[in-house]
Amino acid sequence: KRCLLQALNDNDPDQRVEFCEWIISSTQENPTLLDRILWTDESTFQVNGRVNRHNCVYWSDTNPHLIIEQELNVPRVTVWGGIWSNGVVGPYFFEDNITSQNYVRMLKDTIVPYLQAHPAFQTMIWQQGGAPPHYGQVVRYLLDDTFLDWFDRRGTIGWPPHSPDLMPCDFSLWGIVKDHVYAQNPRDINNMKSLIEEEFTLLNSNIELCQVICRSVADRCQICLDNEGKQFEHLY
Repeated sequence: KRCLLQALNDNDPDQRVEFCEWIISSTQENPTLLDRILWTDESTFQVNGRVNRHNCVYWSDTNPHLIIEQELNVPRVTVWGGIWSNGVVGPYFFEDNITSQNYVRMLKDTIVPYLQAHPAFQTMIWQQGGAPPHYGQVVRYLLDDTFLDWFDRRGTIGWPPHSPDLMPCDFSLWGIVKDHVYAQNPRDINNMKSLIEEEFTLLNSNIELCQVICRSVADRCQICLDNEGKQFEHLY
């Protein structure tokens, strides 16, 4: 049995416990809370179908020191996407390295106008991870002006770092998309982009699946609490 786990720092379990306790108590008070959260993230797609293992450790029953080699200079693209109980949002393709400037430009020009057309926009909660481009001042100002609440290390609600096991994009969305895209052996970047777009379209026709994925965060938070904030993906 092997499972790819995010490495945790010393203070991470306490922050994970605090967040999970907030989710559990908040969903008890407001059962629709998880339906209001748009979970967002970026992921790297490579034409050869490899998983990006940056900043992760490889956990194994038999060989905890297993090393996985990666090919260099493989064509790849960074994809932004989001998932909530009303479907998926995106994909958006970054042609260059992500910075606060091109991240906020994506939000202002593409993502926020799209979301504002949705009837549930006024009560939507935005979630994003703690990557440096996400918490640039220009990004934080935009999120403060756009959403009543948003998750991040400097958001109105704190997001625990190094927690892909609590984040629907990481524990579900990207896996679904990559499995289907890589199974078709994309021949180049443009073909891979088309396959990613097709998969997002298919997911938007399966709202029930999106709801199951997003609502499963409550169960995952409880497992995280039972495990004292430590990694639990290999137990799930």
